[in-house]
Amino acid sequence: MNENQFDFLLSLIENDIEKQMTQFRKPISAKERLVVTLRFLATGESFRSLGFRYRIGFSTIKAIVLDVTIAIWKNLKDIFMPKPTKEKWKQIAKTYSDKWQFPNCVGSLDGKHVMLFCPNNAGTSFYNYKGRHSVVLLALVDANYKFIAVDVGAFGRNSDGGVFAESKLGTSLATNTADIPADTPLENGGEPMPHVIIGDQAFPLKPYLMRPYSKEAVSHNANKKNFNYRLSRARRTVENAFGILSARWRIFHTDIKVQPEIVDNIILCCCCLHNMLRNDEDDNIFLQDLPNGVPDNFIAFEGIRNNSTRAAFVIRDKFCDYFSSENGSLPWENQ
Repeated sequence: MNENQFDFLLSLIENDIEKQMTQFRKPISAKERLVVTLRFLATGESFRSLGFRYRIGFSTIKAIVLDVTIAIWKNLKDIFMPKPTKEKWKQIAKTYSDKWQFPNCVGSLDGKHVMLFCPNNAGTSFYNYKGRHSVVLLALVDANYKFIAVDVGAFGRNSDGGVFAESKLGTSLATNTADIPADTPLENGGEPMPHVIIGDQAFPLKPYLMRPYSKEAVSHNANKKNFNYRLSRARRTVENAFGILSARWRIFHTDIKVQPEIVDNIILCCCCLHNMLRNDEDDNIFLQDLPNGVPDNFIAFEGIRNNSTRAAFVIRDKFCDYFSSENGSLPWENQ
């Protein structure tokens, strides 16, 4: 984050984090509160370490981080992660088609378990399938590695497929209330096809959610293998988004030592900051320095069995046929 970006961020949240002068002592300035919080997010340093670094009490550091992360989410979400309109969905679909050659795609979906120390009296609520404690970050990402929507706070023990079904995003897609555009042909003169999001085997196949064919299905079918390639290629967007997020904010490399409600604020704050920084054209340089994969503390969703409707299978097969057609295939796929 450069100086101009810092000053811009401070201007957005200053009124919410500035404290009044009292007759007993001078308050910690809004600027220093933001510096402390960004240091915490960028390094994953403990409150104790930050307290020694800035000569501030540990409990005060904790209160500062809570206040500032709440203020960042409150003031940035409508600017950098607004609810998409029908026109915005169309723009996202066009960019996916132009950059990733996956038409009618309005986002790539994935989820991660964000690790935390077991909260007091939490029982097994946060205990995930890997035997660790976590909360879930579910994210839909556009073609430029920016978060369209995020859902945070599901217990780690919840089934990964259930997390999506019960999320606001999953519910809005299932009930057709997400303002997704009407069906559009994949090519001129073609049959109208729905706009879809794409995911991996952790998500169920739905008329609005495409997932890969199984290994058995592609073993003797070149067209289905090609469909999986095209879907996997477009899904790099969400994988890269998580990679950038965790590389920039190293809090995700630690088991976060705060209460779950504070973890939720931290995650939402980082996602908003991610989008703000991605708005900078120079941020593309950052992609070149990305490490392979994401940290061990970002655990992927577990695969689920695919129990889907016939309509969902038909839609996927039509995308599959298009990707292997003369108009839909890519020149380098068979090289």
